[in-house]
Amino acid sequence: MMSRMSRRKFVAAVGVIAAAQALSRYAHAQAFQSRPVKIVVPAAAGGALDLISRVLAERVADQFKHGIYVENRPGANWIIGMDAVAKSQPDGHTLLLVSTSGFSINPHLFKNVPPMEEFVPITTATKGAFVVLVNPKLGVESVPDFIKLLKASPGKYNHASNSATTKLLSEFFKSQAGVEYADVSYRGASLAISDTMIGVTDFCFVDFGSATNVLQDRSLIALAVTSAERYELNPDIPTLSEAALPGFSVDGGTVLFAPARISPEVLTQLNAIFMNVLRSPEVIARFRTIGQIAKGSATEETLRSLRLEVDRWATLIREKNITFK
Repeated sequence: MMSRMSRRKFVAAVGVIAAAQALSRYAHAQAFQSRPVKIVVPAAAGGALDLISRVLAERVADQFKHGIYVENRPGANWIIGMDAVAKSQPDGHTLLLVSTSGFSINPHLFKNVPPMEEFVPITTATKGAFVVLVNPKLGVESVPDFIKLLKASPGKYNHASNSATTKLLSEFFKSQAGVEYADVSYRGASLAISDTMIGVTDFCFVDFGSATNVLQDRSLIALAVTSAERYELNPDIPTLSEAALPGFSVDGGTVLFAPARISPEVLTQLNAIFMNVLRSPEVIARFRTIGQIAKGSATEETLRSLRLEVDRWATLIREKNITFK
């Protein structure tokens, strides 16, 4: 049985430990925001990642004592920017905004991609989806008719692929629909769309932001969206799942990360700041103009979603023996 003196020493020791932990949390909180915070975007200015990051930076600026800014670090398939953040001080002053494909797809394609274990997600910033656009000359207006057409002439038709994500999405569609066609690689969605419009290629999977003008002028036929549920920005377009391929689901999205060694206290602060702004009507409206839906999620939820995406693409690549040139 513990003596009275021992009990007092135990209580005192517990008090010292608690005080030390509180002091540590206080020190972390005080050290955070000791200088400007930067969001590293591993892509050139003007693209979707850049636009999303600048909207976020603009809206949270008043919550950072020394300001916040965006730094574009393009090159080497996002590796340069991602590596810079992974090697930065984990004090909350250097963040990364990147597409989920940076961790779910790029490691299968390129060497020296920093592993996801070197980062911790702060929150999912946006969610998106892809849409299937077909040239009207194909004479199809539904997914079943489209699949029937592809099955009737294996290898005859061409898909305009504009990224590693759309290439894998195309392979997933092939495996689920039991069809075969050629993938033609393009550097960017706009080129893929324009060549599909003039008939050089027959169809394409593109993100909603890139497809905005085409959806408005109806120069291409939007057959379906790739998300599990109808996309709220264009609810009249059916999903591939409901149209012909039950269970088909592929989303896009962007996530805000910090280096993995960041303190839990600072991570919690950052999550609260960005979750709050992602719920604001102004940010929601701004993102809708570029085909994105403001998301916001807890770190644990974001991590679970990322792991599922990583596993899904790794399995597809392995089973289909997919290679990229």
